[in-house]
Amino acid sequence: MKRFWVIFALILSLCLAVFFTASRPYVSEGPRAENGVIDFSGTDFSASVYALQGQWEFYYSKLYTPEDLEKGISDDREMIELPGPWTKKGYPGLGYATYRLTVRTGDEKALLLYIPEIMSSSVVWVNGDEIFRAGSVGTSAGETTPGVRNDLLSVVPEDGTLELVIQSANYHMNGSGLFYSVIIGRDTVLTHCFMWQRIAVAAALGGILLMGAYHLFLYFFRRRERMYLTFSLICLTTVLRLGMESNSLYQYFMPRGIGPVMNRVFLELFVFHSLCICIFMLQAFSIRLGRVLRVIYSAAFILPVIGICLLPYASAVNCMFVVMIPYVISVVLVLRSGKIGKDPYKLLYLCGLITFLLYGPLTKTVFEGALFVPAVVPNLFLILTQCVMLSRNYAEAHNEVERINANLELLVEQRTAELNRANQYLASSQAALREMIANISHDLKTPLTVLNNYLEILGDESIVTDDRERAEYLGIAYHKNLDLQRLIHNLFEITRMEGGTLVYRKEWLNAGQLMEEAECKYGEQVRNSGLEFYAEADDGVELEADSNRIWSVLDNLVYNAIRHTPEGGSIAVSIQRDGEKAVLSVKDTGTGIAAEHLSHIFERFYKVSKERGQKDGSSGLGLYIVRTATEAMGGTVTVKSEPGKGSEFILTFSAR
Repeated sequence: MKRFWVIFALILSLCLAVFFTASRPYVSEGPRAENGVIDFSGTDFSASVYALQGQWEFYYSKLYTPEDLEKGISDDREMIELPGPWTKKGYPGLGYATYRLTVRTGDEKALLLYIPEIMSSSVVWVNGDEIFRAGSVGTSAGETTPGVRNDLLSVVPEDGTLELVIQSANYHMNGSGLFYSVIIGRDTVLTHCFMWQRIAVAAALGGILLMGAYHLFLYFFRRRERMYLTFSLICLTTVLRLGMESNSLYQYFMPRGIGPVMNRVFLELFVFHSLCICIFMLQAFSIRLGRVLRVIYSAAFILPVIGICLLPYASAVNCMFVVMIPYVISVVLVLRSGKIGKDPYKLLYLCGLITFLLYGPLTKTVFEGALFVPAVVPNLFLILTQCVMLSRNYAEAHNEVERINANLELLVEQRTAELNRANQYLASSQAALREMIANISHDLKTPLTVLNNYLEILGDESIVTDDRERAEYLGIAYHKNLDLQRLIHNLFEITRMEGGTLVYRKEWLNAGQLMEEAECKYGEQVRNSGLEFYAEADDGVELEADSNRIWSVLDNLVYNAIRHTPEGGSIAVSIQRDGEKAVLSVKDTGTGIAAEHLSHIFERFYKVSKERGQKDGSSGLGLYIVRTATEAMGGTVTVKSEPGKGSEFILTFSAR
């Protein structure tokens, strides 16, 4: 939080500095005009400038020149308090009028006059000489050409007097007459204040423009986040808008002033600026709009854009404030999101936005005539809070990158170790594969040779003399054929498993019925091998498994048990209920497995020993198929075994 308060203090200090150096009025308290005369005799102009405010002569719906006024016209003369529009006298905003003020300076030293923007066209005379013209003044809309600008002009009193006459006409814009004060002062003092404020405003706008350009580069070259692009557009439109505000800087590029087209461009910029701010707010707080709100947002921005292009200027200005609807909705959505209290920087941004929304209308109503470019401070405050939030996001991302880089060496070491283990596993797998191929070749060759030999013997009646020998030879050939079938079946199962083409269709199987089928399938063969066989299940137990693949599992377990159990031993297959699980057990009293092999026997191609594999014809695939198929059916498999005491394979499945 300490860092947050330091940043807040910096932002506040910068905004206050801009206010006091750029926006704050530099006009000193001086005499006021009375009955069309203002007296500066004895006033110190060496360090101060003054506003020509007070009672001016006013002639509504009259365009008098200095020559006309010199003739003593007074029948329609009245007084008006300036600065301010003529509408406060009850006259309509669209019209024309003439102002006159006599300024007594007490000497004939040269002075400077600051002529502000006069809506929407004007002509200024001093002592009968025309010194300023903006647009063309007429008595109708067709005769009037708008031209809004300001200027700093040198004047020399004649006999210590300045006769100031101003004609003004407005038929195209809001406002009327001398809304801003005419300012008078010495050339050195007024020029200093005038240029200092413009330099300060230009510096603030330049800083905003640089922030926008920097984040635009970030968007294109580093972080493709839309918030950066939106923020860049906010900065650009802010600079364009503030450059066209009251006491605008545009006049240095447009000597004839701002006409009606540029005024409508200014209104369009206001709408686009508001759109960007609302979008940025939604992006910053990750708020998604529903269909209805999207329609409201779209209408609130599209309608003002159309209205500004088509409606009369006064109506277009009123239409522009429709964009306040999305502002209100966005603030409400942000407050309802609950993300404000978690991040003080977002809270600061929200405060900047609310300040902008409240201060903005005041700058166009209360403060516009009194402050120089009054909107620069709230806009700067809002943009700085947005920039801080974006910078914090960028800093967090940069810190994350540094943290990852710091751990990169460790990650590389870990990945290298994993790769070495994978290479070792691959090497062992390749060795096992070569061994398996050799075993398969041997296993395929042996039963085929035996089959050929015994089939040849069976065809020779001189060797096979009775039915008993014939039956014995047929039994040997039959069992060799079974070994060959199991080997081919296991190879086929492995190919389908690793190729991803094997489909498991789980269903509920009755445990008792499954054990009855196991008795029929394995019982006679086990007993013919000189072993006892048991198959039993708890009553009413059902397990979830594939009705076809479960036999692939049992085949490998039972035939392995037959191969490794000597005569006189036993094999037991059972299914028991254990809570929510069904436990399928295949237990034998065979040779067993040493402890160092138990963690590897389910690996593909793994065999306890080469001699044992060659002796019993094992390819090292059976238990791999058991584990893979069991896990694919949602079960688990474990083994308990001791050398000389037999083995027990325990499989668990879902039960009901």
